[in-house]
Amino acid sequence: MPQLNTIYIFLIYIWTWLMLHLIMQKTKALSINKTQATMLNTKLQKLTLTPPWT
Repeated sequence: MPQLNTIYIFLIYIWTWLMLHLIMQKTKALSINKTQATMLNTKLQKLTLTPPWT
């Protein structure tokens, strides 16, 4: 098996961290969207007034 050059190891390191960063950003954006949607639903439910005869 040939020896790995230092530049290849460095490129693999950078590529791995870039992929992890992108995955974390994507999951953070998804979780923010989900919390905003649930907050919007709760706000809408709070804004709708229930009549006293129900």
